[in-house]
Amino acid sequence: MVDRIKLTKRNVDAIPLVSGGGQPQFYRDSELTGFGLKVTGQSKIFVVERRVNGKPKRVTIGAYGAWTPDNARTLAQQILAEMARGELPTEKKRQERVRGITLRQAFQDYVQVRTLTPKTIKEYQRALELYVPDWADRPVTQITRHKVLERFQQLVTERGAATANAVMRGLRAILNFAQHHYGTEERPLLTENPVLALSRTRAWKRIPRRQGHLRPADFGPWVASVRELDNATLRDYLLFLLFTGLRREEAASLTWEQVDLANRMVTITNTKNHDPLELPLPEFLVDLLTRRREEAGQAGSPFVFSSSGAKGYVQEPRKALGAVAKKTGVTVTVHDLRRTFMTIADSLDISAYALKRLVNHRTDRGDVTAGYIVSGVERLREPMERIAQAILAYSSEPSRTPERL
Repeated sequence: MVDRIKLTKRNVDAIPLVSGGGQPQFYRDSELTGFGLKVTGQSKIFVVERRVNGKPKRVTIGAYGAWTPDNARTLAQQILAEMARGELPTEKKRQERVRGITLRQAFQDYVQVRTLTPKTIKEYQRALELYVPDWADRPVTQITRHKVLERFQQLVTERGAATANAVMRGLRAILNFAQHHYGTEERPLLTENPVLALSRTRAWKRIPRRQGHLRPADFGPWVASVRELDNATLRDYLLFLLFTGLRREEAASLTWEQVDLANRMVTITNTKNHDPLELPLPEFLVDLLTRRREEAGQAGSPFVFSSSGAKGYVQEPRKALGAVAKKTGVTVTVHDLRRTFMTIADSLDISAYALKRLVNHRTDRGDVTAGYIVSGVERLREPMERIAQAILAYSSEPSRTPERL
């Protein structure tokens, strides 16, 4: 129900509050079109109503008592004039607020809204604290193309091209989020992500892809040295990485609930691309995990490769890899083991589609054929076993050696 009266103190006082939980009642001023009063069961609130860009909009001025009818009418005239120009006061306030959003605030909202791995969050936070600390508490609108180009070149000189690229990739992701999260189509927070200047000027540095992996002559001494590690968990973890090609965190965070020894498979849920992976286990790893399961029965940890650290599972095998390298002269990283797995698979002429599924790489969106292929766990079992046998052959290891691991 809408009534038209002149909104004076006497008339507003005479209007009763809505009783019994009824719907709000509206009273529109008989003299100033667009000025009104909303009455509820608890209060009387001055409002302004008008179409803005063809859409009906309502702006709240404030409650009667805090505002007199005369003061509310004066402000209503100003707001109606702004709305007539196509401006919405509430939107202006929102824009003023978001234009003050700092890089640090944007990052904090980014990690809350997006699903990011702990590693990615740590990398982005490190980039803010170490490489652009003077930008962290500035509004993102103050990060210009010129500043991005200047800081990028500085990082290339002082920290190296790889670090410069990584920092700017992180900054680009945060600013992309800020651009779309805080802005609107009509009033974007950023007209363009300033990090795009690196692409437009072709400033990104080309970083040669790493080629590290175990070569045929390396397998024997490396595997033998790993088997001799005092830490049985790190020993099994490194072998598991080599025989599965999994990423560091995917293997480290593996729980016993994800292991199905009866069906000789594991289900990886903590993946980089968020696609779950059902991976068949070669006989070598069935034996390894069976033994670990027997030993873990008393410990009670949910993790296959448990640790006393904060996360409950192994974190950094760098010391173990360093000890192996010192003993054998073979230096590899965790990711080199994944590269070794894929290199062996390729040498065995394993289907590219099967290999992509084994290492959980997504196929190209334009690959129509890939969309028709369903690579279930049993389809992957034969290529997985072939890769394992090739590793064992290179290592001069028997196929099944649970007692020797």
